[in-house]
Amino acid sequence: MLDERYFSLRAHLYEREEAQTIAFKLQELETIWYCSQKNAKRILKELDADGRLTYIPGKGRGKPSTLLFPKPFQKEVEDFVTACVERDELDKAAHLLRLPIPKSWIAKASYDIRKMFSYREQSSPKDVLHAFIARSLTTLDPLEVSITFEAHMIEQLGDPLLKYDAEIDEVLPHIAHHVDVDDSARTWTFHLRKGVRFHNDEELTSEDVHSTLSRAMNTEASTSWLTEGIRSIECPSRYKVIIHLDEPNPFFPRYMAASNLCILPAGTPFDEHEWIGTGPFYLKELTEHKLVLAAFDGYFKERPLLDEVQFFKVSQEAASIINFTVEDSEDVNPAQKHEVETGFRFLTFNFHKDNIVQDPHFREAIYHILDIQEMADSFGWHSFGDPNDLPGENQYVEASSFVPTRSTHLEKKSSLIPELLRKSGYEGEPLKLFHLEFPNAVKEAEWLEKRGAEYGIHFERHPFNFSNFYTEEMDKDVDLIFMGEVSSLDPHLSFLGAFYNKNLFFRRFFPDWGLQWIHDKLEVFKRQDTAEEREQVMDEIETYIRKQNFLIFQYHPVKVRTFHPMIQDVRFQSFGHFDFSKIWIPR
Repeated sequence: MLDERYFSLRAHLYEREEAQTIAFKLQELETIWYCSQKNAKRILKELDADGRLTYIPGKGRGKPSTLLFPKPFQKEVEDFVTACVERDELDKAAHLLRLPIPKSWIAKASYDIRKMFSYREQSSPKDVLHAFIARSLTTLDPLEVSITFEAHMIEQLGDPLLKYDAEIDEVLPHIAHHVDVDDSARTWTFHLRKGVRFHNDEELTSEDVHSTLSRAMNTEASTSWLTEGIRSIECPSRYKVIIHLDEPNPFFPRYMAASNLCILPAGTPFDEHEWIGTGPFYLKELTEHKLVLAAFDGYFKERPLLDEVQFFKVSQEAASIINFTVEDSEDVNPAQKHEVETGFRFLTFNFHKDNIVQDPHFREAIYHILDIQEMADSFGWHSFGDPNDLPGENQYVEASSFVPTRSTHLEKKSSLIPELLRKSGYEGEPLKLFHLEFPNAVKEAEWLEKRGAEYGIHFERHPFNFSNFYTEEMDKDVDLIFMGEVSSLDPHLSFLGAFYNKNLFFRRFFPDWGLQWIHDKLEVFKRQDTAEEREQVMDEIETYIRKQNFLIFQYHPVKVRTFHPMIQDVRFQSFGHFDFSKIWIPR
């Protein structure tokens, strides 16, 4: 604990150090250490007694105190990393990497860190893969999850009745080995596999399916729309479930393949920290700073080849330097895998506030201001496939659609901006521009702030994080917001979810009249028999969104993952993340 206290203190006050000396007030330590001033004094005396520092209390009320350190901070960091490597203390090293330490220091120590957070064959032996995440988890409740990393974790922990296969665009048997449907497409009968086991070794039955769907139907959850059309559920036998719908829905099997409806045990109340499902991995450990998935030996499909995947929370700087690692005697160059993300970045408006964004001329002006090619040029980005760029580095695809295959170039005309602003009646009032606190999101918001100022638009930037994402409090403050939408393996189901999921900003910020038009079209979408017919309806909806400027399409990111070249069978799964159940490392 003294190590954690010491490095937290030094990292947060380091910028004020002069000759290894810092002047400070005890009130500052209350925030750094989350304790009272009395406890802060006690900890300082312990650190002093341990030889970590010299504490000189301020003389007189309100006078600053002084800390003297025996070594330069960078030297302390390097020595601590070396000691952690020697003692194999991963958790201590991860704490250090969560602190605001200069990126160059982390880069210098990255070989030692990669060696320590490496794949290793332990005495069991176990194949363990380590990875870093740069933020705290939000929720692992499958009914509420709307963030891609957490959604991907749920795919590892649980299984739905059916499984969508993106390569052939079909829903295949999974927990249900066979599905029958009547001529009206209102009654669906699912025949369950025998011997499917939960992580607590109980067998999955029809009652578990009934309980899981009932939980979604009776909860005001973000993904309850998946069960809204269900009228009743019957369980005539242990391995048979009959679902009756209010209306015909040929698209219903896609709902039952959603990971949000992974089957949970009926007799166990859901607990995020005691996650029980049937997935290829079970939840071995979940704390504020660590997540561990372990292979489920009783999985009814193919067991994962890895035994564990351990995620450690670190700073954004550390996560950007070090990714999936394996043990190796040499500091080899990491391999990369990249693909164009089936998702897009966008700017949208809050139509539920009575302000200038309600005016179509103003939104059109913002459309022309947010020129992705000008932004890309200023950041040194290149269009995906540009032969002058390194593969996967600073690349993007201009977006005009939810998916890259439907996107085309959108013409922006800066000459129209002044007249559009004049017609809108904008008078320079400040507008709150929200954006995620990640470095790239900050850069893009700063770019728009500067670009808007050239035309007299006053943006006030407000960073937020994913913990704010699920709260409705910020909805009252947002005027405009930068965000992204990422598809699962099933882009058509994800398209529905974009407008039905109450946590997503389309549902939260679009005007009611616009959502009603879109929802009417989605009813047509669900009745289409072929992917081509559904794509046509999707194109109509996207055209409507562009015409109204409900949101401004930016770009499709090129997702890049770095990993040690020994790691084999690296494949992207849903949301642009690796499929951990297929990864392996040759011995």
